[in-house]
Amino acid sequence: MAAEAAELRCGATLELNAAAGTPSAWRAIALASVKRVFQMRSAFVGLLSSTVVACGASDGVSITGSPAVQPPVQDDTAAVQAAVDKGGVVSFSARTYHLTRTITITHSGTVIVGAGPATVFEYQPSQQLQHCANDRVFTTPCTLYATVPRRIAAPINIGDTALSATSAADVADVQPGDWLLINDFDSAIGDRVAVDWVQVASVSGLTINVMQPFRMSFTTARPWLAHKSGLGFERIPLIENIELHNFKVVVERTPSPNTSGIAIFGALNSKIDNVAVSNYNGQPLYSYLAKGITITNSEGIGASVLSEFASTVDVTIRNCHFSSTGGTGFGLDLGSAFFAVDGNSVDQSANAGIYLLYGVHDGTVTENRVGYVGNTVEGGSAAGMLIWGSQNVVVSDNYLAGGFGPASIGVSIRSYKGELLEPDAGVTLSGNTIDGFVTSVQETP
Repeated sequence: MAAEAAELRCGATLELNAAAGTPSAWRAIALASVKRVFQMRSAFVGLLSSTVVACGASDGVSITGSPAVQPPVQDDTAAVQAAVDKGGVVSFSARTYHLTRTITITHSGTVIVGAGPATVFEYQPSQQLQHCANDRVFTTPCTLYATVPRRIAAPINIGDTALSATSAADVADVQPGDWLLINDFDSAIGDRVAVDWVQVASVSGLTINVMQPFRMSFTTARPWLAHKSGLGFERIPLIENIELHNFKVVVERTPSPNTSGIAIFGALNSKIDNVAVSNYNGQPLYSYLAKGITITNSEGIGASVLSEFASTVDVTIRNCHFSSTGGTGFGLDLGSAFFAVDGNSVDQSANAGIYLLYGVHDGTVTENRVGYVGNTVEGGSAAGMLIWGSQNVVVSDNYLAGGFGPASIGVSIRSYKGELLEPDAGVTLSGNTIDGFVTSVQETP
């Protein structure tokens, strides 16, 4: 395997000899007990019982079992990772590649290309679950998540061209050209509720001047507790211009340890096109702390966990299909902003079709189709769209087919209270077709 991987070059087609190799750790497993490796946020009292999932540190998983009585299947993980590590354009031919650990994309400009749906990456972790090591299939590096934010001293207004740090140590390593993540944590919600990226122009004392004026405002009203509450910034270890095209990811239908399919973390200008992810018990498609992500002509097929785009700015999701048998079809949350969600289809969902939650702002949701929304709660009711604590959103020309329950709602609009109130403001509805709900639109202060 190592010899084969060493001969791969950027732009080459990865061909692995399925007949060669030794028995691998790829096997049927029985999951004896699972501790959550994501921070779970149960947010939808009354309407929903689905759980929103955002990445967090692993606290361990116990996996037990013995190999099934079947011919050994080659583990392709090392060769696939070696090919991706070379960067550039890496092509994979039409066959099934068996993976047991996460494939991490570490080089800017890496383009992973399959030959269409016959190029399949089939994933089943073989070891105790570790954060960003084998709890997702493809990912950009997760290092930004572990970075401790540095406190910002004063509020930021739209049009400002600088921010103020609180100590010399916080700016000592900040250089012109660096990208910074500005983020405001709300401890009651349990994560960020406002984020944006800015690029450093210069540093003078405790003042960081930025190349472009701020396009959104940030408050310092929340008390400061790093990674828990308040306004801070982080230097971004930049990876950019990642692309994934023309393949399929399948996360094995064992009792899955909430393994994500494709995760875009802390990356700039990423593209996913014509990629299908089928994930039994984890997020099919996921982004967090990213900027400039475009997802087109793709599929996110899940069960109890949705495809989620969290704390991500400059988002385009177009002409995609989403489904979940036990939860929301897909959602934007935790301060995601400056987005266009159009021409997508939610083919199956429960409790809610689409949601926008916790400080999502400045975007459009247009010409999407949400099929009939089921429900997982006895006596509960479904919603076509939830728009809670979101601002400056245009929702137009969507079709909502209906939802289960005696109090079903086509579009639910309301504020949300964390440490501070996340208001509903500037949500505009027009031209939507809302069928089969008891209440078409419900606006709650």
